[in-house]
Formats: sequence, structure tokens, C-alpha cells
Amino acid sequence: MNNILLKYMENRFQSKILDPKQGIFCEGPVVTISRECGCTALNIANMMAEKLTAKTGNKWTCLTKEILERSAKELNLDPVKIEYVFNSKEKSTWDEILGALSSKYYQSDRKIKKTIAEVVKGFAAKGNCIIIGRGGVVLTQDIERSFHIKLQAPLDWRANQLQKIYNLSTNEMIKYANEIDKKRAILRNYFNKEPLPNTVFDVIYNSKKLMDEHIVDTSINLMELKGVLGKQIVMG
Repeated sequence: MNNILLKYMENRFQSKILDPKQGIFCEGPVVTISRECGCTALNIANMMAEKLTAKTGNKWTCLTKEILERSAKELNLDPVKIEYVFNSKEKSTWDEILGALSSKYYQSDRKIKKTIAEVVKGFAAKGNCIIIGRGGVVLTQDIERSFHIKLQAPLDWRANQLQKIYNLSTNEMIKYANEIDKKRAILRNYFNKEPLPNTVFDVIYNSKKLMDEHIVDTSINLMELKGVLGKQIVMG
């Protein structure tokens, strides 16, 4: 199933962008979801994709690991080899030198991040997708038909949610949540060139106070009001 989905997304990516000769403008629509650690986004994204597919008549897709897999394929690398970037780790100078000397498939941190950015923008330009994390909120700001969501909640509540998954102490989960939040911010800030302000988001939800379905329904309503779901423009 994963291979079928990846193949489908590859075909969409390859035919992705604007052909000036044809005069077709087809960027978006795209939704990005950023979240604090402990605020689950996948259920919201899947529910939103299902409802948007029914509403628009176009197939909507959730993207998270597909971005990693597609980026790795573009670089001719195993996904494991670039996953460290999403964990906000960097190679040391010595690692860079050894890697360059020992492998013809070596790629620098900068090249990997550049490829990730291109993949995210490619998927977003084709449209009808919901991007979870991966710096999507920064990389799609220039797409007019875009909608950007942030999920947040009190730290103690998020730690409690994480305990249901990891079965560790509250203090351990608080420490873990803070570490993950910092790592995610590092990647976003790298693409943004500076700390990312909350003003880039269209809406910020408190996951503690709202049910997933309420978040989805409210977001779709706001997308309609904003014109994100409007018809694509064909020029010429």
C-alpha cells in the first residue's frame, strides 16, 4: 500500500508545476499542519483529506513520510541516510570530509535540505495535499491558495498524552516534548532564515479544548471563506 501511494505521489510530483508555454496556473490548494509535540496531527489530517475529497471531488492526500522517501529518491540515498535532518542534527566537518571521500552518493547537509524544500514545494504546487510538519508552513507561504494550521496545548496536557504512548514519567515526557519542539523549530527556522512568528499561521488551535472533528470542520469552513478551495485559474 505504501509503495502504491509513493508511486502515485511521484507521478504527481513529476508533472507538478507550471508550464509557461501552456499558460496554466495550478499552485495549490495546500494545507500545512504544524504541531507542538503531544498534539496529534495525523488523525486530523486524514479526516480533513477525506472530507475535502468529498467536498471538492478531487483526491486529497496526507504527506509526511512520503516527503522523506521522495527526497531520498531524488538524492539516490536510503531514507535512513537523510532522516537525521528532520531530527535537526548536522554532520560535523570531519563527517562531511569522510562522507565525500568514501561514497559517490555522498550529499551535503545543504544539498539534502535544498532537495527537501524542492520536494515539499513540488507537492504543494500540484495541490490537493495536507503536509504535516517538514517545514511545510515556511516553504508554501508563497502559494496563494494555502491554509496554515498550528496545534498547541499546555505542556502538562501534552506530556499526559505522550505518556499514553511511551509509558514514561511525566517529567520524562515534559523533557521529551521540549526537545522535540526545539528540533522542529530548528528545521522551520532554517528554511525561514529566522525564528518563525505565529503570524504565518491562519489559525492556531488548542488541542486540549477542541475535538479533532471540530478542528477539521472549522478549518474547512475557513478555507472556503478564504477562497482556498476556489477553482484553479487557467490563463490564456
